[in-house]
Amino acid sequence: MEMKFTAKQTLAFDLMESEGTAEMLYGGAKGGAKTVFLCYYSLYYAKKVIDICKLEPSPYPKLIGFLGRKRGVDFNKTTLETWKKMIDPSYYEIQKQDKEIILFGMVKYHFGGLDDEETINKFNSAEYGLVAIDQAEETTRDDAGMLRGTLGGRAMFNGISLPTKLLLTANPDECWLQQDFFGKI
Repeated sequence: MEMKFTAKQTLAFDLMESEGTAEMLYGGAKGGAKTVFLCYYSLYYAKKVIDICKLEPSPYPKLIGFLGRKRGVDFNKTTLETWKKMIDPSYYEIQKQDKEIILFGMVKYHFGGLDDEETINKFNSAEYGLVAIDQAEETTRDDAGMLRGTLGGRAMFNGISLPTKLLLTANPDECWLQQDFFGKI
């Protein structure tokens, strides 16, 4: 499972994996490989959960997180296409009907848009370890609050709680992210 990080991505990865980091905003200009980082980190997280929870292949993979964007159509046209380009296809299968990415036959992510009522309804009972939102400048503070409600350490497999992480990627833009992650500007 080889992932080639840039220097900036390596720094982001180290910060994301540091013990005190529960949330991270990974931002930068267009073309800065933010979506690639989201895909790589999501793959890494899946493998980490498999290893620490000692999971085995199953006809019912364990749900570990959500990958999305504000609009599902944008996720499918951009983020999911980046996933397909960057992640070895032998690692995963995409279940478009169920909006799931199944990794190694052991874990899965829900995916989609925050504009889809069916996706939003999944959040009501979801217990995710990782939530990763691409182009988070398109979202609202309320969207983030709803997603944070799906985290919290309730998900557990083989007696081991999933590490909880919120990863947001964004282009520079005037929005709630600046205030929440950088304070008053």
